[in-house]
Amino acid sequence: MRMAIMLSALLAGCSGQSQTVKAETKPAARDDLVQYATASCLAFQQNGYLKDQGERWAGAVMQNARGPVEKWTPVADAVKAELARTGVAQGQGEGPQSPTVPLPVMTCGQIATKPTVSRSIDAAANALIDDYRNEKGNG
Repeated sequence: MRMAIMLSALLAGCSGQSQTVKAETKPAARDDLVQYATASCLAFQQNGYLKDQGERWAGAVMQNARGPVEKWTPVADAVKAELARTGVAQGQGEGPQSPTVPLPVMTCGQIATKPTVSRSIDAAANALIDDYRNEKGNG
């Protein structure tokens, strides 16, 4: 239950409807790529609900994305590599004697700030500049 509440809070601003993206802006591309990285992180989780939500979110981002999928794939690859390298964050359970619990929502909420993922997002944003000048998305 608590995980569902945390996930709802994280995704509150992401209803599956695309945000309007102004043409010719690198920040717009970067914002979409950050959403894609976060969604990809959720899609790589073992929890079925998180995985499903991540896949749906990533799909929604890609429907309105600009540029070929090949320019986006390195971001998902960087996320997957970061998760393999660092794993999912752990937090203290309910009491002092409680075991630690995985915190996949926190991990995914912070994934875009990890240096390797952030560099991948920056590189993809630079590669997508011309594509973001075009008003039409992939969907």
